[in-house]
Amino acid sequence: MISLGIDIGGTGCKCVAFRDTGEQIAMSYREYPTKPGEVNLNALALRESVFFVISDCVKKLDDAKQVAAITVSSFGESFVPVDRSGQPLSDIILYFANTESGEFSRLIESVGAEKFMRITCVLPDASYSLAKMLYTLRTAPRPVWKFLFIASYICFCLSGETVADCSLACRSILFDVRKLCWSDELTSACGIDPETLPAVLSTGACAGTLTQEAASALGLPQNVKVVIGSHDQIVNALGCGVANPGEAIDTTGTVECICPLFASIPETLDFERENYACVPYLDGRGYVTYAYNISGGAVVRWYRDSLAFYLKQAAKERGCSVYDLLNETCPPEPTGLIVLPFLQGMGGTPDVLTGARGTIYGLTMHTSPADLYRAILEGLTFEMRYNLEKLAKYDIRPTTLFAAGGGAKSPVWRQIKADILGAEIRPTLADEAGALGSAILGLAAATGEKDRTALAARFVRYGQTAKPDAQRHAYYEKQFALYKELRDFEVRHARG
Repeated sequence: MISLGIDIGGTGCKCVAFRDTGEQIAMSYREYPTKPGEVNLNALALRESVFFVISDCVKKLDDAKQVAAITVSSFGESFVPVDRSGQPLSDIILYFANTESGEFSRLIESVGAEKFMRITCVLPDASYSLAKMLYTLRTAPRPVWKFLFIASYICFCLSGETVADCSLACRSILFDVRKLCWSDELTSACGIDPETLPAVLSTGACAGTLTQEAASALGLPQNVKVVIGSHDQIVNALGCGVANPGEAIDTTGTVECICPLFASIPETLDFERENYACVPYLDGRGYVTYAYNISGGAVVRWYRDSLAFYLKQAAKERGCSVYDLLNETCPPEPTGLIVLPFLQGMGGTPDVLTGARGTIYGLTMHTSPADLYRAILEGLTFEMRYNLEKLAKYDIRPTTLFAAGGGAKSPVWRQIKADILGAEIRPTLADEAGALGSAILGLAAATGEKDRTALAARFVRYGQTAKPDAQRHAYYEKQFALYKELRDFEVRHARG
């Protein structure tokens, strides 16, 4: 049996094929035909790209008839508005676009931010789907039949069904997290017809099977199940084996996100006021939140391209990456420098301040480029430590962190994280944790397996665990106190 996991990101999409043993056997990836920084994506171009990676992946299989399920997961906030014929009414407004408007601000003031937080367990702002829906209702050339989240739209293209899961619905700020349904109170107050929203199924539920048209285009049997996946962070967590409160995944890509699992919704709204969401996890095991820094690996890439460009030729000659050389020459001990990694402003949790700027504190005549590289890794980790300290106020204290993403491949960064966070860091060996998580959902839907986290435990493999060094951790505790002082200064400065 083969399960296809579809992972739809903001710049490209991939399809990865896994056997029911967990073995990855084929993959295809394609970037969208968009320019860097564009906040819109053509919906038909998205559909064409996803159908291409599925069909390309299928062509690499020995027997396409073994494919039992296709599971689709994606980023959140964005959607495709379609008319009654299923045709897109506009481009996709991507998740990082802020559609702030007077209309949206007046709505939040009228309904009350506190009411939104109590129902949706998230601080309302214009980056979520609702603001984009209001804009679309104003500008669409024809009436909106359905607002389909990105994974929902692809499931619709594959099966003809209009569905979503809880984690994607949560990113709309119209979903009642406690009742697990669309909020009649909020949809009524916001002027959103509930009939325009997709049916909410449990994560990993079967939406249907392939339409004849989709099956023919993809080279697959029509009886292949189409499964609604989740928000990308949920399948990332499943693909790394997160199953119990106290466990978390730390995904380090362009954005770094720690996604911890905890037992119950925090009682105080201070949790939401600090920009933390509360999202149901799988199989009734609790809730997760997203503690994230939009800079993340983007700052490391900035260092590589702007300050470590001199290593490009050496890397080419040795047949390795610049990151490999940076890790080889990275000092083994703490630098004494403090980096505030806000080169793109503070975006994420717990603060959103676009006017914040990066800082390097502690430079001397003896500071080397290698010192600065390590200091950047330390600064990014201090920011995630700051998030974990905030979460601890709400009794969310992950003790085991599973590492995924590009940053997880760096043993240097893993050890820095262990030393600063005072926690064990277990890297997953799966190159595509999100796609694996999606494929696990598909296998469960195809076989009837009820406990998806138990199924994941049979598939997930880990690399060498990084354990905290007591002496370095003690030193970093003092450095972290200084980091917080400098961070507080920058927050005050950015707020004017």
